[in-house]
Amino acid sequence: MSLRNSVNRPPTPDAVEDQEKEPTLQEIINIKMIESGEKEKLMELLRERLVECGWKDEMKALCRAYIKKKGTNNVTVDDLVHVITPKGRASIPDSIKTELLLRIRAFLASAAL
Repeated sequence: MSLRNSVNRPPTPDAVEDQEKEPTLQEIINIKMIESGEKEKLMELLRERLVECGWKDEMKALCRAYIKKKGTNNVTVDDLVHVITPKGRASIPDSIKTELLLRIRAFLASAAL
C-alpha cells in the first residue's frame, strides 16, 4: 500500500470570503447609467459645454505654456496631467456642474434608485 503525499494547495477560503462582495451604491448607479446609455449622453453634454464656455481652449493654452516653459523634450504626458488636472477641475464653471448634477438626479429619480 503506497501512501500519497498531500498535495500542496492553498487552504480553503472561509464561506464569507468565497462570496462575492455586494456592489456599492455608486457601482450600481454607474452600471445602470452605462447600461441605459445615460453616462455616454452626460459625457457628450459635458464635452459640448466645456467647448462652448472656452474651457477646452483654456486647457490647451495652459498645456502649451507649460511645454514652452519647460521645453518640448523635457515634458511628458504624465507631467502635463499632473500639473493641468487640478487647474482643469477647479476651473469647470459651476453652471456646468449644476446642469450635470440635475441630469444625474433626474436619471436616479426615473430609474427609482
